[in-house]
Amino acid sequence: MLNRLKQFLAPLRYWRELPLRELPDRPAAAPVAVGKIPPVVIQTWEDRRFGKNHLREMAKFRDLNPELSFVLWDREQRLAYMRERWGAHPIFPIYQQALFGPMKTDIFRYCLMADRGGFYFDISKGCTVPLRTLCEPDAEALITFEPHPSPIPCPAAVAPHLRHPDKLLLQWGFGFAPGHPIPLRTIANICAAYPRYQGKVFAFPKDAIRELTGPIMFTQSVHDVYAQGPLTGVTQAGIDFNGHGVFALKGSKVRYMTAPAYTKAKDQPIVR
Repeated sequence: MLNRLKQFLAPLRYWRELPLRELPDRPAAAPVAVGKIPPVVIQTWEDRRFGKNHLREMAKFRDLNPELSFVLWDREQRLAYMRERWGAHPIFPIYQQALFGPMKTDIFRYCLMADRGGFYFDISKGCTVPLRTLCEPDAEALITFEPHPSPIPCPAAVAPHLRHPDKLLLQWGFGFAPGHPIPLRTIANICAAYPRYQGKVFAFPKDAIRELTGPIMFTQSVHDVYAQGPLTGVTQAGIDFNGHGVFALKGSKVRYMTAPAYTKAKDQPIVR
């Protein structure tokens, strides 16, 4: 009975956010690179329409970072970019064969960071301090950790170089200089792992997605890069951007009116 009541009330909460409105890109007032990280924040969603509170919270995030441009990529723009820039790379058919939107956005963020650099933040996330304040002056990358224990062990040789070797690397927000080895390694690792997932049915697809394109794969890739030798210019911003990260902006769930959440899927493959 309680579950039915929740199912009935949830859409009513969404109505308060209507009408959905388009989010325009916002150029920087006076662009200033953060170390070697280009002065742009990339975000993506299936379309450009969001609810009232979500738009208000995203505006606050933008206002904290006036020296950074904010650019939103929708589904069609993502596909066009992936086809043009990565069409001859093995990652492109994996992008095409991915059966869940979050997998496509995972792949897109790694590819765009490797290619052009900048900051990336999920459309439902944010940070309560300016991103420049989290980075060292010579930053080539900004990474941070989840509060959750990592299901994959950190190699003994890598652990001394990470602030929280027992935690997962967070991948809903980060920043990189173009050509940085971490996103490049993540792309290569996804390509190598793909055959193990192709066509396989998973009881809980969310868990498999985290392994193939999500934070578990990203964490493995960071470990791999550090295993090759110490990195310079990587700012490690503690856990959740030193406690300043916002996991869910107010009103952000209304976006599921136009693109259903994937988290409750069961007994499905994640890639063709």
